[in-house]
Amino acid sequence: TQKERLYYLDWLRILAFGLLFVFHTIRFFDHFPWLVKNDEQSILASFIVGFTHGWRMHLIFFISGVGTYFALKSRKKLFVKDRFKRLLVPFIAGIILIIPPQKFTEAIFNGWFNGSIWEYIKAYTSFIMKDHPGFSLQWTGRLGYHIWYLAFLFVMTLVSLPLLKALSKKNMLSRFLGKVAEKRFGILAFLLGIIVLDLIIRPLFPEYLNWGDFVNYGMYFILGYACMVFKGFTISQKRNIYVYLITGVFSSATSLYLFYENPGLHEYKIDNIFYLNIIASAIAAFSWVMFFFGLSQRKLNFDHKFRSALNIGILPFYILHQTVIVIIGYYVISLELGILNKFLLILSTSFLAIILAYQIIRRINVLRVGFGMKRIKKRRRA
Repeated sequence: TQKERLYYLDWLRILAFGLLFVFHTIRFFDHFPWLVKNDEQSILASFIVGFTHGWRMHLIFFISGVGTYFALKSRKKLFVKDRFKRLLVPFIAGIILIIPPQKFTEAIFNGWFNGSIWEYIKAYTSFIMKDHPGFSLQWTGRLGYHIWYLAFLFVMTLVSLPLLKALSKKNMLSRFLGKVAEKRFGILAFLLGIIVLDLIIRPLFPEYLNWGDFVNYGMYFILGYACMVFKGFTISQKRNIYVYLITGVFSSATSLYLFYENPGLHEYKIDNIFYLNIIASAIAAFSWVMFFFGLSQRKLNFDHKFRSALNIGILPFYILHQTVIVIIGYYVISLELGILNKFLLILSTSFLAIILAYQIIRRINVLRVGFGMKRIKKRRRA
């Protein structure tokens, strides 16, 4: 009901995806490889990207776990069908409609292709199949670029559904976690599990968006769900935000330092530094997720006239954002402007373009379905 709604969860979700929009706008100017790059790079941009990359998607999967708790509670037998419409349909629609222009812009910029977008689309299949990753979740990124999250979350939901249902029932597992939740730092048991699994699986599947990432993000998805089942976890996060802030700062600094001193670290050379970075990165991601979740409970539990509209539009905004940013940024980076001016121009212009596109999408049922929104039901005439 309206009285039971936890407004801070909506605001945290809106802000998390908003950060994703800013993050991808910065990617033109950091020192790391990306789709389209500005000639001049910024150390500050590299720091922001390196820092937020360590926890931004963990936070989103955590919020997705929280949302799944409420969706499973309200949708019940229709839950899987609802997830299919909400996640897999927009993923497929995005691959067909949204991703090709982004891939084309990347190919033109890097000199991989020289022709029209229609010629590129004709050769699209050959580009996708070149050096394909085989049986791997990396296909979600190869096909969907930034919307890989939708496919990840759909598979993650189906795989973990029996466990999620078990957590909500009275059994040995739920009783054990209930007792753990009563302890002030009982939630650290999840951190220990995340570290152990990462140390085992990451060396086996180290590539981006492979099974190592799936298991790691999956733990945060389950943790988000568990925080709604066992209220002790939520209370602990709200109470200990400054502890998480301190551990987040130190662990992020450690991880960034290790990467700075060992540029080949993310090439996954198996040595002591590699394993130390896994531990530091795990602590950093966990700490920042707990900090922001706890902080949102303290500061963001209020309603606003724009909250509902923003919450409804955030999925189409997410699906559109990177393609719009890449296309607009492709032209902006060629202008004789400084980095800050280019960043602000890409940010503002992309935001306005996405908002205008959303105004069209939300009025047409076919597009609404393709972007994971509910259909508008026509009112019966009296």
